[in-house]
Amino acid sequence: MKKAKNKNLLAARAEQAIIQQLPIEQKTLRRVSRLLEPKNLKRLGIAALCGTATFSLLSSVSHMRAYRAAMARELKKQLDPVNKKLDALEEQNEELRRQNEQLQKELEKRG
Repeated sequence: MKKAKNKNLLAARAEQAIIQQLPIEQKTLRRVSRLLEPKNLKRLGIAALCGTATFSLLSSVSHMRAYRAAMARELKKQLDPVNKKLDALEEQNEELRRQNEQLQKELEKRG
C-alpha cells in the first residue's frame, strides 16, 4: 500500500515538474484536451446548458425592464394633462376653502 502511495506521489510530482517546464500553450492544450475527455464532456455540456439558460433568463429580464420603462414613460405622457387638471382643481379647492373660512368668520362676527 505504501509503495503504491509513493508511486502516485512520485508520478504526481513528476507530472507537475513536466507541466512547469511546458510552455503556456501546451498547458492550455492539455487542459482543453482534459475537458474533452468523455468523463468531462457531460460536465462541460451541463455547464454550457446552464450558461445558456442563465443568459436567456438575464436577457428576458432586461427586455421586461426595458418594456416596463417604455410603458412607464408612455403612461406618464398620457397622465400629464390629467395631473395638470388635478393641480388646477386642487388650487381652486384651496381658494374655495379660504373663501369659506372668510365667510364663516364674517357670519360669526354678525351672529
